[in-house]
Amino acid sequence: MGPLEHGHNSEVAAIVAEIEETEYRDLEIGKAQLPVRMKIDPPLEYDGKKYGVLIFDFDDMNGKDFQRAEREFNKLYKPEKDEMVLPEMKHLYHQIIASHRANVPLGVIQKLPRRYYTPLRLEVLKACGSSPEEEKA
Repeated sequence: MGPLEHGHNSEVAAIVAEIEETEYRDLEIGKAQLPVRMKIDPPLEYDGKKYGVLIFDFDDMNGKDFQRAEREFNKLYKPEKDEMVLPEMKHLYHQIIASHRANVPLGVIQKLPRRYYTPLRLEVLKACGSSPEEEKA
């Protein structure tokens, strides 16, 4: 073994030893969640179709799903002049995520009565890593 290889191996060993000695805080990963079922009574009519049950599988989301929702949001949302837009703070972004997860048109979510829309939005906020307490702050 040449001097360069020996030096490289000792550097790697030093880095591995440093990683093993360093203390870390583990990322807390929550338990898997079952999909959310929303029964709508009376069924909601949208574009000639009736929707009586919607299933939202938030746990099946991945990073690309969030990017897709953000792209759609950016196409649809018209910011105010000088407004710095944070999609995760807007109802439209949450509505897009809900419509994607239930595989229904966006208009179905937007047409939900308050008693259905509000608890659904709270579920979307949780799925996005927010909590109702953070939204009120």
